[in-house]
Amino acid sequence: RRYKIILYFLVFNFLCATNAFALLDNWSHWNLGQEALKMRDFKRAEVQFSYYLKHPEMHRHMFGIAYFGRGLTFQKMGNYGRAIEEYKMAIENDLHPTAKITDKAYMNIGAIYMKNKAYQDAIKAYSKAIESNSMNGLAHYYLGLAYLRDSQYEKAEKEAEEAKKLGVTFTVLSDELNKIKNNTGKTGKAQKTD
Repeated sequence: RRYKIILYFLVFNFLCATNAFALLDNWSHWNLGQEALKMRDFKRAEVQFSYYLKHPEMHRHMFGIAYFGRGLTFQKMGNYGRAIEEYKMAIENDLHPTAKITDKAYMNIGAIYMKNKAYQDAIKAYSKAIESNSMNGLAHYYLGLAYLRDSQYEKAEKEAEEAKKLGVTFTVLSDELNKIKNNTGKTGKAQKTD
């Protein structure tokens, strides 16, 4: 009986120590994946980000981060369809208690749509990023840019103002809106610009 108690105690401490170690270690593979991306070593980046998915008992809370990293990898490779799939998985698995990535995943989805000139889809993605985190100034900025490209100038101006309130200092959106105002005298009446 005494040995059982000691055995239970040792097993309990081992399990607690293992889980504590996992929480301390949970960013190392993310960092290695980021380094691999910088070196354009996409295979190694994917392996590093996928580590969390292969160890769910210790890293379930990192699944969203893992899928987000994989999305970055495929986006940099130019495989945009796969990148969007990974970002959607990141959104579904955004479980980390402090590092939320839903808004960032939607931002990257929006960037892919902007690159492909799918402005309506970009507007939806950036709007969802703002739903997830209304204080994301960059989401407001890029939503404004998507509205601008889609000739929705008044909405673009509103988002430019919100982005500025949130500390975004980029000026391209405001500069383009000012050009449109100067050419037409009113924000909403200008022709579409590319």
